[in-house]
Amino acid sequence: MSGPGRRQGGARHDAVQAIARRLLEERLDELTSRALERLEAEEPAYASADWDPVQKREGMRRTLELALTRLAGGPVPRTVSRATEDVGRERAEQAFPLTALMHSFQLDLRTLWEAVLAEGRARGISADPDFLDGLIRVWEATDANSVEVVDAYRRTERDLASHRTEVRNRAFTRLVLEGEQDPSIVAEASTLLGFSENVALTVVVVESVPTGDPAVSQVDDALRRGGLVHHFGWMGDELLGIIGHGRRNEEAVLAMLRPFAPWRCGVAEVPGLALTARGIRFARAAIRSSAQPGVRHVEGHWIGAIMSAQEELTGAMATGVLRPLLELRDRDSIVETLRWYLDLGSVAEVAARTYRHRNTVGNRLQAAEEATGLKLSRPNDAARLVLALAWLETDAGARFRATMS
Repeated sequence: MSGPGRRQGGARHDAVQAIARRLLEERLDELTSRALERLEAEEPAYASADWDPVQKREGMRRTLELALTRLAGGPVPRTVSRATEDVGRERAEQAFPLTALMHSFQLDLRTLWEAVLAEGRARGISADPDFLDGLIRVWEATDANSVEVVDAYRRTERDLASHRTEVRNRAFTRLVLEGEQDPSIVAEASTLLGFSENVALTVVVVESVPTGDPAVSQVDDALRRGGLVHHFGWMGDELLGIIGHGRRNEEAVLAMLRPFAPWRCGVAEVPGLALTARGIRFARAAIRSSAQPGVRHVEGHWIGAIMSAQEELTGAMATGVLRPLLELRDRDSIVETLRWYLDLGSVAEVAARTYRHRNTVGNRLQAAEEATGLKLSRPNDAARLVLALAWLETDAGARFRATMS
């Protein structure tokens, strides 16, 4: 008895396939119309989509035909084998919401489920357990469609995002290299990067930060949270960026750039997109103002930036001032005290800040004057010392100091 029972159950289970074949051959257009009506009524995104009605119907018909073919167990015709991939790609290109697209396939499932169940009732098998078990294949067929559509949609999204990024990066590179000479390139960058041509910009240059370093995404996240329009891109071993800082003050933007502190990072301000290249030159000068890592705004490092800009001339002046100073036995403490004095201008204040006796401070300053032949009381002499010590912090100055060790 178990054998015949299984054969009868199997036959009724196969009834789902037979029903699917009948629906495919005789009622596909009717089911397409029903599914479209339901979609228009229940999914606002579809109802408001301005698409060609013929193409909309054809897309629905092909996906239903694919689901019914899978349910019937037959070979998939070439005309519909790519139906789900085509729909997923087209909807992604149209920026159609994925949630609405998924809803449409839920409605497909409901349409096919109801049609198969109605056929089962007409055949008198709708209450049969084997027939009801076979209905799971309706879900499996539509689910296979849904999975393929989502895969195609997300793959297309990634491709489109990659293409947009490539286009934006090309526009940014042209802005940096040619924007000062060609207003059309500035206009193109404004459109593609989303910046007004006259927006005040913070320009950033970071040396040698790895492309996958977490600092890059940390800065990006901070700027996004702050609602600041920005774009970053690599040129060689430099990460270059522009930030529309809006009403944010300099300190707030620098705080967002703090993850770049382990590298040498220069920052500058420019009043418009066309001056991006100038901002990059100024930011690079801020980087060269010191051999040490850190985020440096050119506004706070003008002297070092200027001293690094013309290495031959500034180097000749600075080495002439510094050589006798660096030949002193107590040179490090003398240089440190000299820096404090040139910054504060008061022996008493230097002594208080450095926890040294005033006589010690005075003796070190006197030693510096005697070694260099310059007088701190003379503005021109003091200026030369300020410039020379600023140069000492640059890459060239660090190399020179190493030769004096």
